[in-house]
Amino acid sequence: MDAQSQKTSVLKDKIQINLIFSSLWKSKRKYIIPLAVTFVAACVIALSIPRFYKVQVMLAPEYGGTTTGTSGLKSITSMMGLGSSGSSVDAITPMFYPDLMKSTDFVVPLLSMQVSTADNGFKGTLLEYKTKHNKAPWWEMIKGKIIELFKKPGGGARKATEISPYRMTRDEADIVKGVSSDIGCVVDKKTDVITITTVAQDPLVAAQIADTVMAHLQTFITEYRTKKARIDLQHYTQLRDEARANYIKVQRQYASYVDTHFDASLQSYKSEEERLENEMQIAYNQYNNLAQQVQQAHNRVEERTPVFTVLQNASVPTRHEGPKRMLMVLTFLFLAFVGTSIWIVAKEKSLKF
Repeated sequence: MDAQSQKTSVLKDKIQINLIFSSLWKSKRKYIIPLAVTFVAACVIALSIPRFYKVQVMLAPEYGGTTTGTSGLKSITSMMGLGSSGSSVDAITPMFYPDLMKSTDFVVPLLSMQVSTADNGFKGTLLEYKTKHNKAPWWEMIKGKIIELFKKPGGGARKATEISPYRMTRDEADIVKGVSSDIGCVVDKKTDVITITTVAQDPLVAAQIADTVMAHLQTFITEYRTKKARIDLQHYTQLRDEARANYIKVQRQYASYVDTHFDASLQSYKSEEERLENEMQIAYNQYNNLAQQVQQAHNRVEERTPVFTVLQNASVPTRHEGPKRMLMVLTFLFLAFVGTSIWIVAKEKSLKF
């Protein structure tokens, strides 16, 4: 009886599916209007979205240093914020680079970079390109016009050099957010290879942004990694200069005394000469020690300076990355077909679900 019931259930399901397909085939004319309207609407939407281009660059830590042995290995690993035992010695390691590149402190300086379009129709800052030459879909333009009606005065964007990450207007914050969304960064956990991607509506602009972001990242990390070492270098350099000035002063005092008392035979004169000579020697030793400290500080700055190997440079793309207009239209048509089919089946009173 159980087997018989299963056969009966399967037969009913087949009959039900056949009835559904038969009903849809009979109502095939009902697909014309929905699919036609959907096709037109999808084409309008797809054509309204501006084309964009994508550029990718790749960086890697430079492992070919001049230092050899275990100390060289330690220096190499410390360049990218990795200790010799695998633990991080810096707050910002390669794994944090994606978050770093999304920060306002990183993005705001990029607004001052000079860009130019492939057709030579524009040349100026990235901020000017984003505000005056970036295209937007018509619905975004309508949304912007509506926002303009209710916006308080004085909230526009200033010059790129005047924008402060600490305090931005709403327009400036929107621009920074847009530029941040156009920049992507992925770090391979095994190889530490850094892949930077940039997106722009102009192929040349996309390549220029990628090249600038790559250089800006290297500068940002270099300044961060060498900050303490550079402060130490500046401190020791100042002390060395002061010690040198003091040594020259004491040296001149000693030379002047010797010149004026070269034929003196009194013991008091000789004692004074020895005292000045000792002070000159002490001043020289201080100057010499600080000069060595300055040289060591120079070495620490060089050791802390990260080195990157460019695996893939920025290249102007020849084909746009998106939007995928054909795929978008087909997706809309598929959804319209499914929705119309459900509506037709639901209208059939004779079908039992």
